[in-house]
Formats: sequence, C-alpha cells, structure tokens
Amino acid sequence: MRPNNRPPLQRKSDGFRMQKLIVLPDSLLQETAAYPVTSGLYVTDIGYFHEAEHHYRDRPNGCESHILMYCVQGTGWYTMDGSKTYDVSPGNLVILPAHVPHVYGANAAEPWSIFWIHLRGEHALSYIEPLLTHHITTMPPAKAQKWLELFHECYGALETGYSMQTMTYASQIIGYMLGMLAYGPETTGSDGGIVSSKRAAEQSVQYMLEHLENGITLKELAAHARLSVPHYSQLFKQATGHSPIDYFLRLKIQHSCRYLDFTDWTVKQISSELGFKDPYYFSRLFSKMMGRSPTDYRNKSKG
Repeated sequence: MRPNNRPPLQRKSDGFRMQKLIVLPDSLLQETAAYPVTSGLYVTDIGYFHEAEHHYRDRPNGCESHILMYCVQGTGWYTMDGSKTYDVSPGNLVILPAHVPHVYGANAAEPWSIFWIHLRGEHALSYIEPLLTHHITTMPPAKAQKWLELFHECYGALETGYSMQTMTYASQIIGYMLGMLAYGPETTGSDGGIVSSKRAAEQSVQYMLEHLENGITLKELAAHARLSVPHYSQLFKQATGHSPIDYFLRLKIQHSCRYLDFTDWTVKQISSELGFKDPYYFSRLFSKMMGRSPTDYRNKSKG
C-alpha cells in the first residue's frame, strides 16, 4: 500500500489490541524542557501498537517531535518530504526527524507491530543526525533485544507516574538507546557482506592491544579488517571518533599510565616497552594527551 493508494482513514474505537500508550502532559514537558539535566533529550510520547490494522498517519508539516519506530513483526511503509517510499519489515528501525513532512502506514495484508517513541530536546537532533543517512536501520538480534529491554525499562518508569524523577531516568535511558544505534550502523563491506563499524573497530582495537609493543601501519590494520584503507578508516572513525593510528597511540599512552602507576620502571623503559624508539617523543605525546608529563602523572595522588 502506497501514498498514491492510501487506505481509508478507518480507526478502531478502542485502539489497537495489546497497545501501550503514554502521552506526557504539557505541563510536565515544559518543566522537563527547562530542567538542565533533561532539557537536552526527553520523551514526549511512547507506546507499542500490536498488529496495527489501519494504522496511518499523514503529517504535511511533520511532527514537533522526532519519531523512532521499531518494527517487530508485520510490514508497513513510509515516505518523507514527498520523496521515495520505503518498505518497513521486522527488525527495521525508522527515524523521522521533527518538522519534516511524512506519511506512514501499516500494510493491510500483514499490519506491522511497532514500538515507537517521540523525542524532543536541545540536543535531540545531534543524537539522531548520525543515523539519518541510513533511512532504515536493521539492528542485529542481540542489539535489538537490548534496545527493547531499554524501551520497556523506559516505558515502565514513565508508567509509575509523571514526575521529574521519572522523566530524568527516562531521559538517561533514551540517551543510551540512541547511543547504541549511533555506535555501529551497518554498511556494506568490500567483500559484499554486512560489516558494522562497531564490529570493525572492536576487532581492530583487540588487534592493537595485542601489538602495543610494536608499530602498526594503517595498511596493516585495514588488511586485518579485510577492508580497503579508505573504507576501513571511515568505519573506524565513525565508530570511535578517531583515526586508527591516533587511537592506537592513545591506547599506548593509556597503557603507559598503568606502568607509571604500578611499576618503578623509568620513562625510558616504559617508552621502549611500548615500542617508542625515542623516549622524548613518547614524553611529548604523553604530555599532549594527558595534560601533564609522565613524571608529573606518576607523582600525582590517585584513588
């Protein structure tokens, strides 16, 4: 079923079977938007529609909130800003940014069951921007299970009462849920398979940890991940926020802190242990990353 063949606007008077629905009152949302801890990201509406026959929404001016919809069974479709229509299947997460015209609905033959959340906040767009390039995100089963557990935790908290305590807790959960999505969007690897940036980064970080005492080239890291250098570099930075070599150096410095904390090795010995041929370069790099020299770091009280 498509926008040019829209279903009749039928509605069930008693809603959808097994539905869950919380719409938070405006007075609480105003308080939440003004409270520093929650103003950046908060829930306005949250729910679950089971086998949502005749579910259809047409918002020519978009919605005031950002919308997340996760389909667990059945099928549906959506279009944004009058552009391409996308099919939605089980395992798909759809993200509709605020104020963007959109239309969506369940397919009549097998209407979808969806978990959905409406979000606002000063930083809400920053949370979802990394996800918008993927019009539909398919979550791996393990991630989907965790994401749904967090959804139920958030819904359960809000269900206990409309208070700033529950809004604060829900805000933190939603931030975690969005962080899970941003950390590891799926993309196509050079071998034609699906490779997540998170998986590529995790494999590389493990490889780096096993070779802290050596030097590693970007070409070597890309080969280990079985990706081209440009594609690997893009995936790694997408997952970590750093280039591979910069991240490797940060791991070395992080590890050097342990030697400074728990051994009496000299700075020269530590730099050599971690594959730095020039102890002065190591000291400069340590100072740049840690904000103090290795000696000052060792002498600082900790714990």
